[in-house]
Amino acid sequence: MTFRKQILVFASVLLCCSPLFSQTTRIGGSNTLIYLGQRFADQYRAKNPGAQFLVRGGGSAASKTSELDIVQFEGSETMGNRVAVPIGTHAIVIYVNRANPIRELTLAQVRSIFLGQITNWKELGGADRRINLFAGESTTGTLAFFQESVLHGEEPYPFEGKNNVHALLEVIAGDANAIGYGTLDEHPGVRGVAIKSGLTSLAVEPTIPTIRSRVYPITRQVYWAISPNAPREAKEFCAWVLSAEGQLVVEGAGFEPLLPEGRWAGLRRLGLRETPVVAAAH
Repeated sequence: MTFRKQILVFASVLLCCSPLFSQTTRIGGSNTLIYLGQRFADQYRAKNPGAQFLVRGGGSAASKTSELDIVQFEGSETMGNRVAVPIGTHAIVIYVNRANPIRELTLAQVRSIFLGQITNWKELGGADRRINLFAGESTTGTLAFFQESVLHGEEPYPFEGKNNVHALLEVIAGDANAIGYGTLDEHPGVRGVAIKSGLTSLAVEPTIPTIRSRVYPITRQVYWAISPNAPREAKEFCAWVLSAEGQLVVEGAGFEPLLPEGRWAGLRRLGLRETPVVAAAH
């Protein structure tokens, strides 16, 4: 081995064993975002083997503890003196079978359908057939989001739940009378319904641009709130989450990435810059 190679190997060992990741980054808060936090931690650790994470839920009670470096939450909660930045967008798409003539619905109509107040497609201008209700994508908190934002906290009419959006779209593709909701995805046998906020509003199609820009009505942002006393490791982790690579994890976990200007604004708010990933030693 040449002297140059010996130096490179020695530097790589120092990188993995140095105190760069000497502290554990503690992440908690929303129970529905545990999976997302774990995905972030796993992907980051794959490129940075020394990184250490503790990801847990605990809901709003856990989010108030000073022990956490990063709090995950949805909506517009305040987090005291923590700096909160959006890390992704969560959208709910209403799906129908592609043979269904219904192409747009108001939020009030969607609410009435899933409360069992509208039970036949003819009430919406469709065929005289009973509406079959479905829902999916439990790992992203979609069910709770739908109940809060569309049903205004009321209990939904009985529906058939699916574990993921792929299973949801499969069943809707095979049922001409079906309607369901889940995260954004594609299937040749189904169609996303355009949504109107009100009777006089324009109907907005559920597309990547309308969701990421939050023009589509059924969207919310997912946030991280960083403790002002968080260690450097936690802040560098946040910079990676807001990087182009980190946002791929957001997309893979069922959410939509931020627009570039949103990522840059978050980095500025945290006083950070986009951080390159540390390569693992070979």
